Amino acid sequence: MDSPMLGPPKPTFRERFHETKRWVSSRYGVADPRTLGLARLVVGWLLCADLIRHWAAASRYYSNQGVLPNHELLAHPSSEFNFSLFNAFAAPSEVHVAFACALFCHACFALGWHARIFSVLSCVWVTSLDQRLVLVENGGYVVVNLLTLWLAFLPTGTRFSIDAWRRAQRECRPRSVAELAATPRATWETKPHRSLAALIVVLNLGVIYVFNVVNKYGETWRVGASVHYVLHLDRMVTGLAVPLREHLPYRLLQAASWLTLMVEALIAVAILWPTQRRLARPFAMGLMVALHTGLGLIFRLGPFSWFMIGWSTLLLQRTHWESLEAWYRRRMDGVVVTLSPELPYALRLGLGLQRLDAMHALAFEAGSQGGPIFSVRRDGQVLTGAPAYRLALRALPFGFALAPLGNLLAMAEARSASITRFFGWTRAASPKAGRPPTLPRALGRALVATREGCLLFLLLCSASALVRDNKSIPAALHFKQPGLVRGTIGYLRIFQGWGMFAPNPVREDGIVAVEGYTIDGRRVDPFTGREPDLDLTDARGLGLGQIEQDYFNRIRLDRNRVYHKALSDYLQAWHTRTGRPEDELIAFDVHWLRDQCPEPRALVPTEHETICLLSWRKPNFRPKPGMPVPPMRCKQASADKKD
Repeated sequence: MDSPMLGPPKPTFRERFHETKRWVSSRYGVADPRTLGLARLVVGWLLCADLIRHWAAASRYYSNQGVLPNHELLAHPSSEFNFSLFNAFAAPSEVHVAFACALFCHACFALGWHARIFSVLSCVWVTSLDQRLVLVENGGYVVVNLLTLWLAFLPTGTRFSIDAWRRAQRECRPRSVAELAATPRATWETKPHRSLAALIVVLNLGVIYVFNVVNKYGETWRVGASVHYVLHLDRMVTGLAVPLREHLPYRLLQAASWLTLMVEALIAVAILWPTQRRLARPFAMGLMVALHTGLGLIFRLGPFSWFMIGWSTLLLQRTHWESLEAWYRRRMDGVVVTLSPELPYALRLGLGLQRLDAMHALAFEAGSQGGPIFSVRRDGQVLTGAPAYRLALRALPFGFALAPLGNLLAMAEARSASITRFFGWTRAASPKAGRPPTLPRALGRALVATREGCLLFLLLCSASALVRDNKSIPAALHFKQPGLVRGTIGYLRIFQGWGMFAPNPVREDGIVAVEGYTIDGRRVDPFTGREPDLDLTDARGLGLGQIEQDYFNRIRLDRNRVYHKALSDYLQAWHTRTGRPEDELIAFDVHWLRDQCPEPRALVPTEHETICLLSWRKPNFRPKPGMPVPPMRCKQASADKKD
């Protein structure tokens, strides 16, 4: 027995470790299956939308007829570690097939059909798309890579998915309407998921905002001039930014700069705050939606803003879903569906409604013999036919979109006998024998251990990248990464350098302009199809997409001169793409137009320069008499940033 003078024994290191593990896991490592299902839906459709955005530029940027053929990329890779499925596709028709395959995988992931398989395939396609054209990669692409990677380790298909529908169909086969009405909710629908992936996906989100704040230590952020400068980056802004920079007073722009820092700091604190998560997480989610919606409307940042909003859905907690379900059931209180007890068609109809009823707002009961097949009762009023179907559908989540189907269901009810014979519903559904476990328990535990081991290794790789990639971490803390770690980070593109417009926003604006001369004497820019405009000072937004503006901004750099030949070949073949022989270029000069953003309280940019990147003249060409003669080739110079 312990002496009372000595007090209770001190906990051992093992006990303290497990207590800390339980504390961290309970606050950060638990994910609700409904949250994972919602995140899969949002991120999956965002992946589809972003892929379609790239698909629109497939011929120019992802095929061998574009500005960077795959053989050029393989001969001169733009990153140390490079692997892309898109490198196997050359002709535009082949590239379109690759994009169609990727879109199929993303759509299956979004719908939750074999979600585990298609989440992994989506991750492969996402990183392949990134590595096919690293020249246009920015922080938004890294966000997409990280989010799809972490979701591949989570059971995102447990709710709101085809997989969940099929599982419910296997496990719940009531033989009568009475059994249907008494069917309880399956435990797996709400059972919390605990894993290292659930911890990583929240901590990584918090880390993004922490370093987006601490890396903005530059003078421009301290004096509040950052928003002014970024609004004058014509290559990056949308048309909405032009009236803001021209009409808002500078004091308000200063306040916007400081407010941006404050909002990012509040988001980081709210995400990582260990207590009061019921209030802190929705607060962070609301700030993220507001911040990134504003950024997405004002700047062309690629996928960054919209996927950060998608990532925010993972902050929802179990208590939020319970509150939402309670509110929804109160709103739809009293909707009772009455089904004919003797018709298999009615039972099948009730099963379909029950599986769509994610909020459990509908109650079911058996009707009388010989009564209507389907009716709905609410507040003492009984509806049949199309009005009954519309009311039942309106009680479902997003039922306002499903309600118009009520007329179709009423028409189907009139043909219920034919439908029953067609599908073979000649008798009531019988319970299906449960499937035996596909894998022994020991193998299942081994797979879980393997998953957690892979996650732990990826976590260590991410931590290593975090130390090396962020400017605010002292260089003394940097260390040489092992080859396996560098390869994992490079192939998966899971960098951790966060700091948009940090430590100061860029003040140099610019665009690539091509001064081309056609065989029939016209001056044209093949990228726009119009006469080249070499004056950047009067620009009020250039209207460039993210892919185009980042390609222009990177192709000018000295380290990318190796890709200038591919650009030259692309321009020389311009007439083959337009199908007009008169569009053949006999000469062109590729310029980088550069200026400096105006100083605070000014609107006109300064230090405009025209820098020649590339010059070409058709060999041995002599213009016809009376046709203009192209000027001499321009002298090439470096267009790297001044600072």
